[in-house]
Amino acid sequence: MPIVRRVLIAGGGIGGLAMAAALGKVGIHADLYEQGAELREVGAGVGLWSNALASLDQLGAGDDVRAATVPVRIFSAAAADGRVLTSIRLDDLGAEFADASCRVVARPVLLAALARQVAPDRVHASHRVEAAESSGSAVHVRFHTGWAEEGDLLIGADGLHSVVRSMIAGQDRIRYSGQTCFRGLATLPSANPREIREIYGAGQRASVCPIDGRRVYWWVAHNAPVNEIVPPALRKAMLLERYRGWPFGLPDAIAATEEGGILQNDVVDRKPGRRYARGRVVLIGDAAHPTTPNLGQGANMAIDDALVLARALRDEESVADALARYERERLDRTRLIVKRSWAFGRPFRWRSRPAIKLREAILRRTPARTLTDLLRWQILENVGPLGPSS
Repeated sequence: MPIVRRVLIAGGGIGGLAMAAALGKVGIHADLYEQGAELREVGAGVGLWSNALASLDQLGAGDDVRAATVPVRIFSAAAADGRVLTSIRLDDLGAEFADASCRVVARPVLLAALARQVAPDRVHASHRVEAAESSGSAVHVRFHTGWAEEGDLLIGADGLHSVVRSMIAGQDRIRYSGQTCFRGLATLPSANPREIREIYGAGQRASVCPIDGRRVYWWVAHNAPVNEIVPPALRKAMLLERYRGWPFGLPDAIAATEEGGILQNDVVDRKPGRRYARGRVVLIGDAAHPTTPNLGQGANMAIDDALVLARALRDEESVADALARYERERLDRTRLIVKRSWAFGRPFRWRSRPAIKLREAILRRTPARTLTDLLRWQILENVGPLGPSS
């Protein structure tokens, strides 16, 4: 008999849907509450590495993602003048990387793939969590409409600005990296649909990432004051001027993006927390460990969190034991990803010529063995199967 009969999930994004799908696979009743009027993922593209794809397979969504994407197996870094500084080819790294790849998927495609694994009557739109209280063997949740619900466990999957997080981490601050990011999707064939190239300049960087044979996801980031949001109607012209002459089709991708389709967000995170659970409340995804996108692991961590938590709730004998197991399995890795991602982003704020030359020298001279070890840790260490009842 499950140790929880009814789980409440706050947030209908990637993490929340992955959580609902995982709980359904292990036979646990879960209701998902989304603040929007419908399930809708705001964003352009997301990179899914081998670890997250293995977890998506456990949820039944992996094939849908593969059908909509191409596997990327070459990762290159270049200067703004087009000089390639370093390149990693998974084909050269041996048998353990034979099936490894990154797939860049449009966020709405990923959201739809996960939503197909959740019973529609378990999803409740227009329900924004305003407050929750954990007491004894239950958790009580109040929504903005005044409606209230009771369950055995509340899972906060409500993202960077999580209301649920404050019950565990208090009122900790969002941390600004010093850069703002613009991104979009463009109908444009990729010159090499098996390669992602990142481009680095003076206090700015960019990438063009293949999605399938006819579309790319692109992003740019540059130094800017916090909360300096450019009006949507002015973004394309500004970016075309700022990134004029950059290589690998970046200006073409920006130009091919719909006028109102360029998104902007400051690059932020929160300092890693020391716990993800308290009482009958637990966090996953960006609510637990919001990270800068420098390592491309945000959505990957959320999907993996869902598997680990669902497995623990099925296998352990008490809620306390399940949440303790979840923290043991996820705290160290996710905290380290947040820290490494923050550190990795710092050199790309450098603007002076000597600093840029130093950054380029580091990229050129980093030993292949070091890069291989980092990739092995980042993309091959998956969380394992959901289990026999999946």
